[in-house]
Amino acid sequence: MEATQDINGTKQRQEDYVTRFRQKAFIERDLAAIDEYLTPDFVDHFAPPWDPPGTEGVRQRFGQAAQAFATTQVRILHSMSQGNVLMQAIRIHMRHTGPFMGIPATGRDIAIGGFDAFEFREGKLAAHWGVYDVSRIPDLLGMTPGLNSTPESPSWASMWRSEARSA
Repeated sequence: MEATQDINGTKQRQEDYVTRFRQKAFIERDLAAIDEYLTPDFVDHFAPPWDPPGTEGVRQRFGQAAQAFATTQVRILHSMSQGNVLMQAIRIHMRHTGPFMGIPATGRDIAIGGFDAFEFREGKLAAHWGVYDVSRIPDLLGMTPGLNSTPESPSWASMWRSEARSA
């Protein structure tokens, strides 16, 4: 029974740490949280190959995202921990407040799903793997034709509508 309590305690500490990081970095837009919560040699396996490596790349991506979206909530749908790795299925709630991929600010509230895995080392985040449903963002912002799209170029939104699934 002692081992189970220790594992649960570790999971809770990991969850609390990631929640505090998301609060500061995403919701409060405090990019100083990157240096506070990430190791100096942090590796983001989600990063595109053209981005700078490490914390500098994280700072650049977070800064760009903050110019287009205000994160209002990161909801944890499922969370599990194994050793020094925390994995979470999440739903990110955002408001479109600035230009994104040529789309001017709409003020719309949107949410996308995602998955994060964080590796901890010496009490900080040392690595991240992530998958997010960013391909839906233009649809959610109302910038694609949805069900009026052509068969050669369908909108991602059409996948989520019951009419499209029953066809």
